[in-house]
Amino acid sequence: MSDKSKKPYDERSDDEKLLSNWKKAVGLFEREDWSASIMRVATASEIASNIYIRHYLQESHDLPEEFVNSLLKSANGIAGKLRQLIIPASKASNTGEEIKQIQKKIESINTHRNEVAHAGKFKNKKDAKLVFEYATEVISLLAPNVKDSVLSQAEKLTSKSSRRKKRAAD
Repeated sequence: MSDKSKKPYDERSDDEKLLSNWKKAVGLFEREDWSASIMRVATASEIASNIYIRHYLQESHDLPEEFVNSLLKSANGIAGKLRQLIIPASKASNTGEEIKQIQKKIESINTHRNEVAHAGKFKNKKDAKLVFEYATEVISLLAPNVKDSVLSQAEKLTSKSSRRKKRAAD
């Protein structure tokens, strides 16, 4: 598919946006651009939070898209969405315990992202691997429709890393 035939980003579904950002993050990780890969993984995680909230508010409660969009914008960032929207929705839908299990991971993803975006920090491979690991869990829970695609791409990272180590040892 050529670049000209790609669907414009703004016309993509949340699932498509998440997968685009995840694919980009994987490519950046493979090129050892740790900081940029963390930014993309954090973006994919935030899109997963949008998916969770949209499902709860639009599909489960039939609220208008414009209203949901305004809530998502005003919550601003994955930490705001967690506090203001995800936790209250999870309590109302009896998924609070599941969300509690990923809360610290979301906070860690956000901290790493903010260190890059706001403090200009450079991240290393260890940081990037941790953020990928946490994001995989977050996305798997919040956006189950894309879970398999995300997991298969995440497995490629670990298998490529294992192959490189084996080649270096030979």
